[in-house]
This record gives sequence, structure tokens and C-alpha cells, in this order.
Amino acid sequence: MNENREEIDKIVQEKQPETQVEEMVVEEDSIQEVEPEPKPINVVKKNKLAEAKELIESSKELVSKANTEVNECKLVISEAAEAFDETKRNFNNTTFKSAETLLEKLGFDYSSYDEIEPFELSIDDDDEGFSVQDISSGRFSGLMLALLAALATLGGLLYLALTKLNIDPKTLTPESITEKVNPVLTWIGTLGGNTGGNMMVGAAILGFSALLVAWLVYAIRVNTKAKKNLRIAQEMHEKSKEYSISKEDCKKEIEKIDVHLREVIEEVKNFDTILNEKVATLKRILHIEGEFDEDKEYHPSSRKTMRETEKIMQGIEHLLNTAITKEGKLNFQSVQALQNAKEIYADYLARIYD
Repeated sequence: MNENREEIDKIVQEKQPETQVEEMVVEEDSIQEVEPEPKPINVVKKNKLAEAKELIESSKELVSKANTEVNECKLVISEAAEAFDETKRNFNNTTFKSAETLLEKLGFDYSSYDEIEPFELSIDDDDEGFSVQDISSGRFSGLMLALLAALATLGGLLYLALTKLNIDPKTLTPESITEKVNPVLTWIGTLGGNTGGNMMVGAAILGFSALLVAWLVYAIRVNTKAKKNLRIAQEMHEKSKEYSISKEDCKKEIEKIDVHLREVIEEVKNFDTILNEKVATLKRILHIEGEFDEDKEYHPSSRKTMRETEKIMQGIEHLLNTAITKEGKLNFQSVQALQNAKEIYADYLARIYD
């Protein structure tokens, strides 16, 4: 029995260190999992003047960026407008005019497109120029007010002392002022008492009072101005954001007009090609069948060519004479006219290559 007991104790002792090691490992793991608390971040609180200046600078950047982008868009659309005007003028004076003249010689009554509204190509930019005003710290005006307050304090204390000493200020002369300095400062040194006064103490009290009042006036002025500046800067920043948004809308509208103009120019080139084909055919008809007279009857294919020419001319004339913009924005009627022209061109190509 004793031998068995000893063997059991020996086994327990051998197992015990392993258990302690495991416990230590567990404790170390648990220690590693605990994350250290983040250190508090020191937040630097800006004063009202600094915050107001930052808002003003931000407002200036917003306005400047908005104006720059719109001006760049205006420059691009100006180039597109010039290209459109040149393309329109050249087309009307050459191809379109030739087709119209030939139809007239062939006795075909061309129904010209009547303008419903006058032609317009302008950009909506009714917003008045917006500028961000700089703000002043109020320090200079505060300094001036502080100086005036200090002088007023000095004058008030001196007048009070003279009055208490039964000295009429009106009777003072440059010569008598020197004699009265000592009693006046001495009275001020007594803080209104009658005895125990000191001239140096009085001068110190007089100077300290003036400086204290000056500092208070300066601090109040600067603090009040800082609050006002912050309010103005906040309002200016909101207006700048609204201005920037309005300019962004203007920019998008300009870009729409620019894209539309370029599509119109491409469509004019398309119509110039197909109308030139019709012009050549009309010249052939005129050459072979002759000019129109009362007894002349043109071949059905010739009449068909004249009608097709009229349709092409009406489509492009409608597009070129419809106002591109209306009240400074892209005119929906012009968009429809462009779509109609595209359909006429597509139909012409479909009949050729069918």
C-alpha cells in the first residue's frame, strides 16, 4: 500500500509543473489580447478670427474655381459658335443657294421654312459678379478706441480730483498746472481719502486705471469684431457654395449647348454631301430636259428628285433657322429639329443602300 501511495504522489508531482506552465501561457495570451487605451488627442481650438479667415479663404477658392470653370466652358462654346456660324454661312451661300436656284429654274415651287421665333444663340449668365470681401480683425479700431478710453479715463479721474480739491479746471493755466499736479496725484493716491496719500501711488493708480480701461475696451472690441467676422464669414461661405452650385448648373448647360452645336455642325456636313448630289442631279435634269415653261412636263423621276431635294432642304433649313438657345438655355425645339434632320439623313441613306 505504501509503495502504491508513493507512486501516486510521484505522478501528481510530475504533472503539476505542466499545469502551471499552461496557466502562465494562458495568462500571457490574455495579456496580449488586451489593447492599450488610445491616448487622448489634443484638439487645438481655433479662435473665431482664425476660423473666420479660413472660411473666407475657402469661399474665395470656391468662387474662383467656379468662375474659372465657367470661363473655360465659355471659351470652348465660343469656338463652337464661331464654327457653327461659319459652317452655316458657307452652306447657305453655296450648296443651299445652288439647290434653290435650280429648283426655281425647273419651275418647282419650294416651300421655304418660316421661322417661328427669331434665331438666338446666347448663354444664360444672369448671375451678378460675386466677390468675397476680406475681413478686418478689428485690432486697429480697437486700439484707437482703447486710446480714446484711456484718455477719457485719465481726464475723468483728473477732473474728479480737481473737483474734490475745490479747484476749478477752467482757472488752470500752464503755469498753475505744475503746482496742482502734486495735490491731485496725492488725492488720487488716497483713493478718495484725505490723508496718507502718496504722489507716486496716485500716478500708479492713474496709469493702471487708464491701462485697465484701455485693455477692457480693446478686448471687447476685438472679441465683438471676431464674433461678427465669424458670422459674416459663415454667411459668405454659404453664399459662395450657392454661387458655386449655380455656376455648376451654368457650366452643365453650356456643355449641353456645346455638344448640340457640334452635332449640328456634323449634320450640316452630312446634308451638304447629300444635297450636293441632288444639285448635280438637278443640273443634269436642267441640261437634258431644259428650263420650265407652261407646256413642259418633266419626267416622273425628275419630279421625284425635286421633291426629295425639297425635303432635304426643308430639314436642314429648319435646323439652321431654329434658335439654338431660348432664354440662355438649350432650346428643345432645336433638339427636335436636329433629331428630325438625323431621321431625314438616315432615311436617305437607307433608300440608297437598300
